[in-house]
Amino acid sequence: MPSNQIVFLLLDLVLIAAAARVLGRVAERLGQPAVIGEIAAGIIAGPTILGAHLSGMVFPQDIRSYLSAFANVGVMIFMFLAGLEIDRGSFNGNRRVIGAVSLSAYVVPFVLGCIVAVAVLSRHERDNQLSFALFIGCALAVTAFPVLARILHDRGLMGSRIGQLSLASAAIDDILAWTVLAIVIGVARPGAGQQWRLLLFVPLVAAMWWIARPLLARIGRSTAPTTVNTMIFLAVSGALLWGAATEWIGLHLIFGAFLFGVIFPRGHRPAVESGAQLLSSVFLPAFFVIAGLQVDLSSIDRAGIGEMLAILLAALLGKLGGTYLAARATGIERKEAGALASLMNTRGLTELIILNVGLTIGLIGGQLYSMLVVMALVTTAMTSPLLRLFGVTGQVRQFPVQAAEPTKVAS
Repeated sequence: MPSNQIVFLLLDLVLIAAAARVLGRVAERLGQPAVIGEIAAGIIAGPTILGAHLSGMVFPQDIRSYLSAFANVGVMIFMFLAGLEIDRGSFNGNRRVIGAVSLSAYVVPFVLGCIVAVAVLSRHERDNQLSFALFIGCALAVTAFPVLARILHDRGLMGSRIGQLSLASAAIDDILAWTVLAIVIGVARPGAGQQWRLLLFVPLVAAMWWIARPLLARIGRSTAPTTVNTMIFLAVSGALLWGAATEWIGLHLIFGAFLFGVIFPRGHRPAVESGAQLLSSVFLPAFFVIAGLQVDLSSIDRAGIGEMLAILLAALLGKLGGTYLAARATGIERKEAGALASLMNTRGLTELIILNVGLTIGLIGGQLYSMLVVMALVTTAMTSPLLRLFGVTGQVRQFPVQAAEPTKVAS
C-alpha cells in the first residue's frame, strides 16, 4: 500500500470506531440498543447524509477494499460470538412453546416476504425469481439473536421466563435463517463450475461436530480457566479458519464462523467472549460503514416508498403476528405473548449481514438494499417502545407470568 493509503486507512478506522461508539452511546441514552446508533453511523457515512462526493473524500474508493477486509474479520468474530451465545441446554424445557413460537416466528414472515417479493418487488428481481423470493423471505424472517440478548441483559430479563423463551426461540430462528440462506446462496451464487464444492458442506459440518468439538472439549478441560490466551487464540483462529472453509466451498464465511461458535466449549465462554468482543469492537464498526456506504435513501422513488411500506408491513405482521398467535396457542397470556413478539421482532446487525450477503452476490440491488436496511432499523427500534407498551419495565418481578407451562427454561 502507498503511504497515503495507509494514512487514510488508519485515520478512517479511528473515525469509524469513534463514530460507532459515540452514536451507540447516544442510542442507549435514548433507550435503544447500541446497534441502532452504530448502524446510523454507517448510514451517515454514506451518500444519503454526506453526499456521494464528500463520502468519497472521507472514504476513498482505493481503501474501501481494505475496510471490507477488516469488516469481514469483524463479522466472522461477531458470528462466532452469536453461535457461542446459543445455549444448547436451553431447549430442554418448554419445548412445545419454543418449537411452536420459533417455527411460527420464522415461517409466517418468510412466506409473507416471498409473497411481497413476487407481488410487489418484481421490478427489483435479477436473474432468478425463485432465489430472489426466497432471499426476501429469509431477510424478513430473521431475528437478531445477539441484539436480543443485549436487550434482555440491559433490562435485567436474561434470567426471566420471557427472556429464556425468546432466546431459545431466536436461537432456532437463527439456525433456520442461516440454513435457508445457505440453500439460497448455493442455488444463486455464480460459478457453476465449482458447485461440486457445496457437496462438502455436510462432511464439513460432520467434521466440526465429531472431530473439532471433542478436540476442543479436551483442550478446554486440560486448560486452566485462568489461562485464557490459548482458548482465545483457538476461538479467533477457528472462526477465521472455518469461515474460510465455508467461503471456499461456495457459501459465505459467516456460516463457518457461526457453526464454530455453536460447537465451542462453554467452560471458557466468559473469558473467550471478553477477548473476542474486544477484537470485534475494533473490526466490526468497519462493517457498519461498508454497509452504510451502500445505502442511498435519495435513490428511492415514489414507487419505492410504497414498496418500502409493503416490506415494513409484511415484516411487522409476519414476525409480530406469527409469534403472538403461536404464543397464545400454547397458553401464554396476552401481555407476555405481546412482549415475546416484540422481542422476536428485533433484527439489527444480523439483518445487515444477510442483506450484505444478498447485495454482494447480486440477489438484490442498491435501492432494495436501502429499503431493507430501513426495515431493519425501524423494526429493531420498535422493540423498546413495544416492551413498555406490554408492561416490561426492566424489573423481572413486575412482569406477570401466567402460562399453561410454568416450567422455567434451563439457562
